[in-house]
Amino acid sequence: MDKWLNHPTILKVISVVLALLLWAVVHFDPEAPATITSTVDTKEFEALQVRAVGYDETLHDLRLLEPSVVRIMVRGSRSDLLSASQDEYKVSVDLTDIPDGEHILPLKVELPNRIQLVELSPARVTVILEPMRTKEFDVSINTIGKPANDYKVGAPIVKPNSRAFVTLPEDLMDQVGRVGAVIDVENEENTVNEKRVKLMAYDKAGQEMPDAVVDPETVEVEVPITKPFKHLPLRIGLAGKLPNGLSLVAVRSETENVTAYGPQVELDKYDHFDNVSVNLSSIRGSGTVSVDLKPMDGLASVNPSKIDVDIEVAPSETRTLPQIPIAVTGLSGGLDARFLTPEAGRLDIQVRGAPSLLAELVARDIQVMVDVNGLAPGEHEVPIEVQLPRFIEIGSNNELTARVQIIDSNETSIQQPEQEPEPGAMSEDVPEESVQNTPSTSADASDAPAGESSGNAEADTSPPTVNNNASNKVEEQPPEPMDGNDRT
Repeated sequence: MDKWLNHPTILKVISVVLALLLWAVVHFDPEAPATITSTVDTKEFEALQVRAVGYDETLHDLRLLEPSVVRIMVRGSRSDLLSASQDEYKVSVDLTDIPDGEHILPLKVELPNRIQLVELSPARVTVILEPMRTKEFDVSINTIGKPANDYKVGAPIVKPNSRAFVTLPEDLMDQVGRVGAVIDVENEENTVNEKRVKLMAYDKAGQEMPDAVVDPETVEVEVPITKPFKHLPLRIGLAGKLPNGLSLVAVRSETENVTAYGPQVELDKYDHFDNVSVNLSSIRGSGTVSVDLKPMDGLASVNPSKIDVDIEVAPSETRTLPQIPIAVTGLSGGLDARFLTPEAGRLDIQVRGAPSLLAELVARDIQVMVDVNGLAPGEHEVPIEVQLPRFIEIGSNNELTARVQIIDSNETSIQQPEQEPEPGAMSEDVPEESVQNTPSTSADASDAPAGESSGNAEADTSPPTVNNNASNKVEEQPPEPMDGNDRT
């Protein structure tokens, strides 16, 4: 017996037999079913969220899901209940192919493995679906804050385009006021570039509409930050002279205004831009020339930096306007002025210009004057100043002069020898040809034929006198400004 017990093979056989006996005892134990039953348990969820599935959110809006939470009770082994997470318990309502409107639909419950549903309350929910609508809007970018150093905010640029689509329930679409974003430019000195700016829909009161779906969701925005600028009307100057035989008809440019940049204190000094001129000496005929624009003193830059100017010329002609009255300016108090030459204080003016401009010229367009400011009583030769419309020139290169006599009005006036007045002659005390600078006088002089005058003018043989009183004083008129865009 001892030899058998020490034999390895015998020991293996005995072990197998004992194992079989133990297995049989366990599986045929009459108390086993009671033990298994005692491991089954239940679990209750009071507020499990209901999910809506199976519908296209771009076509339908789930306006109502009632109730949105339900109570469920489940059963399973204690170990299964403990091992399952709450996320594995799912309650949903299937909206596949459900049309718009109100519906009462059953709920579907998904449970973890080996766990059974005991109770679901409620088992059905009410849903309301509304149709969705998509509409295109312009994207508007608003800025907040103030740039540094009085810099100015330019118009924001939206890329790739300035349009966006908004999707909302149809009955809410009319509430959309704008689509856009807000960019902060506080203390900025350079252009602001934002690569990803989220677009939002805002109602007409300016409040965000979080339920709106905006496509695209983000855009790239560039907000120019520029130096202070000012729009100035353009005035084109003329330099040099046209070749002999040519006269200007018109100088035009499609650019009527320019934008000047610089410190605000410097911009405030200017009300027009005149730092541009055309060199007439290089003009040989009508055509277009390009002219560079350079910033004026104190300014940083100007836009555009170059403009095209249309030049129209024509062969020169001359015309003589007879008997243009000469006005006197600068006469001191207590003094009178009398013309010695030209006779009667009137002058024939020869002008040169384009035929079309000469044809429209009338006497009142010409101002002829002498300045006697500071002259003492006595005879003086003074230059005659002639102011003409633009593109009209004096026909003669000779300097025009006049001889005037300055008289102290407090002393006895120079008297002519007494003679018997002819019938119809006027008194010498009231000369008819006193010099005046009024449009009516100029017009009358120009309308009269050369060499003719009224009977009163023939009777008055004394030189004309200009009195220094309010009725005879003639104020000097400033020359016509050189406009940048002549439309003659």
